[in-house]
Amino acid sequence: MASLIFDETFNDLVAINKIVIDSLHELGKVRCKNNPLTEEDLRKHVLATSKAILSRLPCLRLGDAVIEEMNSKYSNLL
Repeated sequence: MASLIFDETFNDLVAINKIVIDSLHELGKVRCKNNPLTEEDLRKHVLATSKAILSRLPCLRLGDAVIEEMNSKYSNLL
């Protein structure tokens, strides 16, 4: 099993934080304009955000076959 490097883990978590902040910012811009997203727009936004977070999860660095399999299944669902 691969070891987690502190800097890589930190960078992944910072990247996830940025993804979430950017996603919230986009939702806030829509809300402020009184221009609500359609259900389809919101669905696309949620899926894009989820995919971006999934790609940066630190647990993917563990090299665990079960985690990689679940990641692959979840990625395909999204």
